[in-house]
Amino acid sequence: MKSATLLEGFVDFPELLDRVEGDQELLAELLALFQEDLPASRAGLQEAVARGELHEIERTAHALKGMLANLSAKHTAALAAEIESAARAGASQRVPELISTFNPEIEAFSAALDSFMASAER
Repeated sequence: MKSATLLEGFVDFPELLDRVEGDQELLAELLALFQEDLPASRAGLQEAVARGELHEIERTAHALKGMLANLSAKHTAALAAEIESAARAGASQRVPELISTFNPEIEAFSAALDSFMASAER
């Protein structure tokens, strides 16, 4: 299945399936909740960056990191962790650079997830 293959580029499926004890229904719920929460989380991050609010950037990146880690999206979670760390360290000049790496990654992950979920519904 092509959409599963695309998603495997972002998610450690064996680990994720282990997390949900093989429960496909729970997995579908977690993925749907993530997709539902992602736009607001990304908007919050972008707004905090635009305002230069390092504490809010740190908080939002931390939340995204946790959401992504729970889905075994290790690389994308690591990118969010870098943003969180930079904001915590007060490295305001580094944050936009990290965001420019994170944004295309999270967009590609979200698109792969959309495809995966659409193919699972068929």
